[in-house]
Formats: sequence, structure tokens, C-alpha cells
Amino acid sequence: MGRLRCFFRHSLGRRLLLYFTLLMMIPLAAAGWVIYHVSDTRMSSGALRLSTQIMNNVSLDLDQMIADADDLSSMIAADSAVRECLMRQPSNEEEREQLQTALGMQLKRLGAYYDMTSGAYLVLDNGVTAKSRYYSVRETSGMSEELYQLARNHAATQWVNCPDGSMIVDNMGDGVLSAVSSISHPQTGQPCGVIVVEIKLAAIKRMMRVDLGENSNVFLLGRDGGVLSALTEDSEQQSLVTELVQGEVIGSKLEVRDKKDFFVLCSRLPASGWTVAGLVYKDFLREDSRHILQTVLWIGLFAFLINIAVSRWLRAYELRPIKAMMQYVKKVETGDFSAGLDIVREDEVGALAVSMKNMTGHIQNLLVTVQQEQERLRWAEYKALQAQINPHFLYNTLDSLNWLIWAGENDRASEMVAALTSFFRIGLSRGDDLIPVENEVQHVQSYLTIQKIRYSKIFDYSVYLDGGVRGCMVPKLLLQPIVENALYHGIKPAARKCRLFVNVLSEGGDLVMEVRDDGVGMSESKLQALGKALAHCGDIRAESYGMCNVNDRIHILAGGEYGISVVSEPGFGTSVRLRLPKTLGGMSDVPSSAGR
Repeated sequence: MGRLRCFFRHSLGRRLLLYFTLLMMIPLAAAGWVIYHVSDTRMSSGALRLSTQIMNNVSLDLDQMIADADDLSSMIAADSAVRECLMRQPSNEEEREQLQTALGMQLKRLGAYYDMTSGAYLVLDNGVTAKSRYYSVRETSGMSEELYQLARNHAATQWVNCPDGSMIVDNMGDGVLSAVSSISHPQTGQPCGVIVVEIKLAAIKRMMRVDLGENSNVFLLGRDGGVLSALTEDSEQQSLVTELVQGEVIGSKLEVRDKKDFFVLCSRLPASGWTVAGLVYKDFLREDSRHILQTVLWIGLFAFLINIAVSRWLRAYELRPIKAMMQYVKKVETGDFSAGLDIVREDEVGALAVSMKNMTGHIQNLLVTVQQEQERLRWAEYKALQAQINPHFLYNTLDSLNWLIWAGENDRASEMVAALTSFFRIGLSRGDDLIPVENEVQHVQSYLTIQKIRYSKIFDYSVYLDGGVRGCMVPKLLLQPIVENALYHGIKPAARKCRLFVNVLSEGGDLVMEVRDDGVGMSESKLQALGKALAHCGDIRAESYGMCNVNDRIHILAGGEYGISVVSEPGFGTSVRLRLPKTLGGMSDVPSSAGR
């Protein structure tokens, strides 16, 4: 949200585009939402009513099919020819075959009245099995003894789902739904076998194959809630329907039950007590309303594109003078006061442009005055920094000379005085602030001569000057503070003899002065503190005073991209590099009020 706010906060053009868009899109979005909501409600209700009518027809058809199976069983049990055959007791195999043939012919004749059934069979206690179809009887009956006794000894019809084929005949594996009911002996009235009426599962599925929408399905469930037939093999859907139907009271009238993602349309079949259930997904019912929503969205997109085009044109027209003023101000920021500003409007924006043009003229006059004062101030600051460093040099040198005189080493004291004389002669440089780098190197050699007399046992040194940079002009008193820091804070604490290297090199277009020692080095925390001091982000300690002074003078003369960089590792020493441009011309002209 913060980024979005910033995106519009910093641009008037973006805010204008946002305002135009909101003014157009909010009413359009409100109208689209109302249209979608109303159409979704009406179309969903209409589609649900249509699905309910379809499921009601499926229930009636299935109930009629099951009723036909019950009627056929009752007709077989009451048929006089069948009852006459039941009273015959075959004494040999020939009579048994004749009885089976007679019963089969009668079953075929009776079954012809019911188109929805696929076969009718009689299985008697005496081992006779009669069939109405031409399929051969199974060598091993698929009907269990438990099912046979249950159907034989009970008046209620037992329905069995046989997805792998008939229990009685070898019907090539066609799945059937079998109605098994008892048949009694005409004379004794005692059960003497069972009647099996089969309905092809394919015929049931044809009745159930109705279009209730994408992913929707119809299920036929038994009294126990188990799936007898379904249009899908999806076990997840079958389990879902079983859970929804089991344990609930369902009437013979079609009921609609509202679930989270779908509707369940279910009814109980009066003839069998089975349940027909249909899953109708809500996404399908909303399909037409989704099309309307898509149309509304396309209209909204088209309107949005028109809005973008119109608003861009209006924004460009309104912002054109403002952009001209912005470009004018940017040129003024860079110091270019020669650019013109055309006044193209007579409205509030035009009045602002006139005021800006007048104000720029006043600013130009003020800048000339300020620039002159800044140049004088810059020169005074440089002279103050340079003056700070000289007393620091003199104090340390006189301290070393005093130590030699106290020790009675007059020759070495004399050598030190000669070196000191050379040191100050070059340091004064007849009042010049920029000296050749060759003189700066001679200056630091004089200093090292003085320090070598005092600390002859703790360090050796070497000085290298690249011949190609001898004539380059540099501020005086740059190297001596750095060398002094290396001696006192890098070499002296090492408690061993160390080496000091002073190298003046050419590196690309720059002049690089390097002071490197193999002394104690600096810890990571100390190196970070020194880096902050050089960047004016931290406290300047006594040991970094000279380096900060030198760094400030380089920045004043050459700019912030030049200055001091330090690399150090504890126990291995420190390298300090001073980077300057080979040509320094910024300080050659002394302001008239600065003085010498």
C-alpha cells in the first residue's frame, strides 16, 4: 500500500489518470455488479428448476422399471402353467430337462410383456434351473446359499447388484441388477425355490444418463445407502453421496438439499425403497451468469482503454505548461540561467510561470553574490586546515631533538637539525600551497631521516617516486602525517624491527601516494571506526587526527571522489593510499580578499 501511495503521490499526471479512471469505473463496476447479481440469481434458480424436473423424470422411470421387475416376479409366481410345472416331480434326467424346457418357454413368454427386464429365472429346491434367455446356465451358481435361503424364506424381494454379470447364466459379463423373490409350491404353500428377474445395469445407466451440468452425476442407492448404479467411477463422489443420504429421512417427493459447492436432488423410489440422488454443482448453474459477467468485464475493459486514451490526452494538455516549467527549473538547477520559459497560458498556470521567471532572475543575482562569498570561505577553510597541521609536525620533531640532546648525541642532533631545516624549507615553500610531488617526497624523506635517528633499531624505510609524476602539483604536507601515524601506531607497538614503504605512483589518470608498513595492523572494529572518522560519521580520535586533516584537505581541493583509503590486517600491517588527480587547478587562483 505504501508503494502504491508513493506511485501516485509524486506525479500529478498519475493522480489525474487515477481520478478520471475512478469517475468512470466506479459507476460502471456498480452497474456490472447489479447486473451480474440479478442474472446470477434468476439463472441459477431457473437452471435448478430444470435439473429438478429432469431428476423427477429419472425417478419416475427408474421406479417404473423396478415396479416392472416386481410385477414380473408376481406374474411368474401366479402363472397357472408355472404352478402346474411346479407340481411335477421329475424322476430322471430326461424329465428334468423337459420340465426346465417347459418352464423356460413360459418364462420367455411372460418376460416378453416387460421390455425393461433382461431375463427371468427359476431356481428350485429340486435342482431345476429354468431361464428365459438363450445363455447357458453357469456350471457353478453365482448365487450364494445365504442369499438363496434369505430370498426363499422371506416375502420381501431381495435386490442384488451384480456388476460382473448374471448369477444364473453366463451372459458375457454384462452387469445386472437382480430381484430375487420367493416362490411357493401350489399344493403345500411352502417355499420351493426363488424367482430371479434381472435388469441390465446398462439400461439403468441409460435412464440415469441425463445432463445436469459439468461434473454432475446421478446415483442409484439401495436401502442401506450403498451405490447400486452410478454414471461415474469416482469413488470420492460415491462416498460423498452415500454419506449425505445415509441416516436421513427421504420422502418419495424429490427434495433439494443445499450444500456448500453443490445441490443434492434426491427422492425415495416407492416400489423398492431405493434412493435416486443427483449432484448438481453450483458452478454449472452459474455458467450463464458467468458469461454475462465476462461480457460485463469486456465492456469494462473497453471502457477502461477508452478512459486511458482520453485521460492521457487531457493529462498531456493540462500538464504541458507544467512540464515546461519543470524543464526550466531543472536547467536552472544545473546553473543554466540562459534558458527561456514561454508563457502559453493566461490561467493560474500561466501566472505561476510568470512568477517563476521573475523569481529565477532574482536567484541568479543572489547566486553570483553567494558564489563569490563561498570562494573566499573555501580558501579560508583550506588555509585553516593547513595551519592546524604545522604545529603538530613541529611538536613531534622538537620532542625527538630534545631527546637526542638529553642523550648527548650531538652529531645525531646536528643531523636532525639539518633535516629539520630541510623539512621546514620545503614545508614553507615560499608560501605556495601547491608544490611539485618531488618536493613533497623530499619533505617526507627529511622527516624520516629525523625519525630514523631516533628509532634506528625499530624500523627501516624505503621511498620510491615514479619519474613520470615528478612535476605533478600536490598540496604540501600530505605524506608526513600519514608516515607519522604508521610509525607511532603501526611500527612502534610491534616490538620488532619493521619496514616502512613510501611509494608515489601513476595509476590511470590519477596520482596515488601509498604509505605501507608491516607493523601490528588494525582490528576490524578499529578499521571501521577509522573509516567512519574519515567519512565524518564518527568521533575523530587522536591517532586519526592527522589522517582526517589530510583527507579533508584533499576533499576541499579535488572533490569527494578523491581522498584516503585504508587496508589493514592484524599482525600483517597497514596500507594507506592517497588518491589525487594529476592536475590540480582549482587552487591556483587566490581570491582577492583571502590574502597570503
